Amino acid sequence: MIQEAVKPGSIKEAESLRAQGWAYMAGGTLINWVASPLKPEKVVLLEGLVPGTVGREGDDVVIGAMATLQSVVDAEAAPEALRHAAGMIPSRNIRNMATIGGNIAANRPDSYVIPALLALDARVVTTGAGEMPLMAYLREGKGALITQVRIPPVSGNIVVDRAVRSSAAYPAAIVAVRGSENACVIALGCVANHCVRLESVEGKVTSGELKTEEDVFQAVYDAIEPPDSLKESAAYKRTIAATLAARAVMACRGNAASSLQ
Repeated sequence: MIQEAVKPGSIKEAESLRAQGWAYMAGGTLINWVASPLKPEKVVLLEGLVPGTVGREGDDVVIGAMATLQSVVDAEAAPEALRHAAGMIPSRNIRNMATIGGNIAANRPDSYVIPALLALDARVVTTGAGEMPLMAYLREGKGALITQVRIPPVSGNIVVDRAVRSSAAYPAAIVAVRGSENACVIALGCVANHCVRLESVEGKVTSGELKTEEDVFQAVYDAIEPPDSLKESAAYKRTIAATLAARAVMACRGNAASSLQ
């Protein structure tokens, strides 16, 4: 339970407090969630310290880490795939609180935003470690304060999809796939304890080794081991995630998805 909150005057002060064991707090949707694994007693408020605008710098889309997911949904500058993914969160109240930087830092397995960002080759800018690919941050950059998300121009088509029992339920699987003639990205949520990319499968799709929907289904099925959950078995989640991914790969190949340009 939060006992103390401080709004620092600078990022340097915020980092100093973080080094002393304080937790960063952006929108607070995870920290204040009753089932949150995080139970900090002291938090550093990032509002007003980290930018929250959405715009363009040259060819890149640049999103301040404090941008709310609703502001991403509403931003014409943001890629369509990301706007669609952020809008999958059913509660507008949550979208008005949750931030893109906080969503990335939490790296929850049921994030709609992270798979879409991975498919878009997004990079994050941090105060401690500089700029890095999003996947590198998820693997190695925990604790570094995110200030920006940068999305470069990408070629190909993208599909973002999910399997969910109702609009208010947690998803059983989340898929974001980008495909072009010489590249493929397959990002999944809800199949591990964090969002993942299936780089071994991506290479086989790009090389042409996986030619049919059945081929892609089997490769994805073999590459993931989802945990059981209260409402879905691991076998169901594995099957539905592989099905969504295979269909998305075929859609991208057939130009059935929306262009990102």
